Amino acid sequence: MTVLEIIRAAATELGIADDVDDYLEGVSSVGEADTENLLRCFNLVENELALDYLPLYAEEEFETETGVIYFSEFSRAAVRVVKVTDGYGNETAFKLFPEYLKTQGGKVVVRYTYTPTAKTLTDESEFKTLASVRLFAYGIAAEYSLASGLFEEAAVWDKKYKEAIACAYRSRPSKKIASRRWV
Repeated sequence: MTVLEIIRAAATELGIADDVDDYLEGVSSVGEADTENLLRCFNLVENELALDYLPLYAEEEFETETGVIYFSEFSRAAVRVVKVTDGYGNETAFKLFPEYLKTQGGKVVVRYTYTPTAKTLTDESEFKTLASVRLFAYGIAAEYSLASGLFEEAAVWDKKYKEAIACAYRSRPSKKIASRRWV
């Protein structure tokens, strides 16, 4: 899903779709400020989702002689390291430091959660499956209303946003615990 698609859906929910569409199509500059604010709200919502509700995962392979992997070497901004495996897929011990990760030497694969980069109108969202356009639209509407000083509307949009997040949580695969049998 594209950022533009999400912003148009949020503008429709907020009732400012005509101005935003006119600006995006180059007809008028009236919706420029609204479009920029919606884009800023999109980046806030995407970041909030990744950090607090639906983490984004990445895996990267590193080759290291000393076992030290600097976080600046990661292609994305790492938030939490989930696990480190060796070249054969076996989990290995690791220790985190402020600027680097220390593990065994050799080829290792690091699985971690990350925070998305700021997007422009032409970019794609980092969320492909768990978050819907509707979920983003509600979150953007809540942020936009709050930034505009429309506190009652912001509370309504925030409630819808939190309910959509709860639905996204329910759609995640869950682990089943086998029932116990008592003899």
